[in-house]
Amino acid sequence: MALGFRDYTFLGATQSLCPACLRLVPAKIVERGGRIYFRKRCPEHGPREDFVCSDARWWDRTDYSLPGKTPRRFGVEPALGCPYDCGLCTDHEQHTCLGLLEITSACNLECPLCFASSGPGGRHLSFDECRSAIDRLVEAEGQPEVLQLSGGEPTVHPQLLDVWRYACDQPIDVVMINTNGLRLAHDRELVEQLAERRHRTEIYLQLDGFSEGGCRTLRGQRLVETKLRAVERLGEAGLRTILVCTVQPGVNDGELGRLVEFGIERPWITGVSFQPAAYVGRHVLPAELERRVTFPDVIRAIGEQTGHGRNGRGRWRPTDFSPLPCAHPNAHTLAYAYRRGRQCVPLARFIDLENHLDLLAGRITFNRQRARELIGQYLARAACSTGACSAAPPSQQSLDSRRSTSGRSGNDSPAESTMLSAPPRPLVERRLGAAHDQQDAAEESLAQEFFRRAILEDLGPEDVFRITTTSFMDAYNFDVRQEMKACVHFVLPSGHIVPFSAYNLLYRPGHAPLPPLANSAALDAIHEAPGRASSAFATRSAGHPS
Repeated sequence: MALGFRDYTFLGATQSLCPACLRLVPAKIVERGGRIYFRKRCPEHGPREDFVCSDARWWDRTDYSLPGKTPRRFGVEPALGCPYDCGLCTDHEQHTCLGLLEITSACNLECPLCFASSGPGGRHLSFDECRSAIDRLVEAEGQPEVLQLSGGEPTVHPQLLDVWRYACDQPIDVVMINTNGLRLAHDRELVEQLAERRHRTEIYLQLDGFSEGGCRTLRGQRLVETKLRAVERLGEAGLRTILVCTVQPGVNDGELGRLVEFGIERPWITGVSFQPAAYVGRHVLPAELERRVTFPDVIRAIGEQTGHGRNGRGRWRPTDFSPLPCAHPNAHTLAYAYRRGRQCVPLARFIDLENHLDLLAGRITFNRQRARELIGQYLARAACSTGACSAAPPSQQSLDSRRSTSGRSGNDSPAESTMLSAPPRPLVERRLGAAHDQQDAAEESLAQEFFRRAILEDLGPEDVFRITTTSFMDAYNFDVRQEMKACVHFVLPSGHIVPFSAYNLLYRPGHAPLPPLANSAALDAIHEAPGRASSAFATRSAGHPS
């Protein structure tokens, strides 16, 4: 009798959760029919198989992984192992790229899908609690990139503006407000007050699509007109806005391309964030979990729904997206594009992102100076790869003229100097190929313009558009490897900093207690000698680190 074959290919192993009891259980990672599944075994509830990703080609793209950054100060010594030692613990593999502060559990909606199970009547954090959490983030990070004020619905907090102003006064690059937009649509005074610090503020605006039926399914009410009014009001105030869309199969997965085009057409909208529905908190499971939306579905839908150019080359292609290198490759994907009016060309068409991941790691927001710095480094590397490191700079008169126009002065690298007088056509053509039709020619022209403007510090927030996918986890697709390198963290008034999915699955519902925080001396020891971190925790304190 011939030996049989399994109906799957074994790819590796991880730890996941049993959906019945939330016990951490071993899981095989297997591929079948080009799709990824976890085969789990719980000692109490037995074996089960959960679908986790629709396209094995996107799974575990570790070629995009980079070493994680450590925070300035950790909070907890590992004792039970991930995900039960959050604080952050010294075993966590990435610092906080985005800190999330829930200033209230109250909300003016009661959405059928809500991580936090929020609704009317929740509790507001006091200003002192908010300040304590913000101070803890700054202590841990030094200069955090993004703090997001969330809830619940943060605009119902009576001291939102006080908390926001305090956050803006700290060394934090961007303060986001995560909102459903209902109050912003009707409260012009609030929008105008937020616009006073528009250069430090972004609005993370919930917009799941344009169908009132879909909105009612996801949010419990017909709110599309109200949300579109909020979008226009934010534009009138010049407030940078990111649209955030929860994607549920059969509800709004046919509107993703339209959301992207809607954003591109409005210069104050700097990106769209797509979040495949995670079934945690208040939620409605699809009829079959096999039908859940995963991040490759989002990428494919955007390409299919935004039209195609000649030879089937659309505005957005799968190759325009790449994993965010600071996190686990299954957690986030990102596509940047240069936008000029309604024209938009993804940067991956003319920048070799895969071989220059270090330039993007740890950041998703850029100002003019940061853009010039990154593009200057990229051009210098690219020029050296073609043997052009010693290219002679253009005439000083030409440089002085351009600098006076842009308001810049200073020392440019040879690559930057060359860029100011002549676009790097060979570098562009190496990525795009020599122009052979109208679409190629337009993309090449935009690419050369992008490089020029970046070096001249002439790129504003409205010139770069980004699309992100974020795969938050539930008990079905939880992967301890992804959680250990998570970079989106809740910041709690207790002083704990907790990865997003672990908090929603285990700590928020009380399934796992928050561990005690280390005392100040132990935290200092971790910072000074991370290799000896474990021995530093002889004493613990359950309160804030002093």
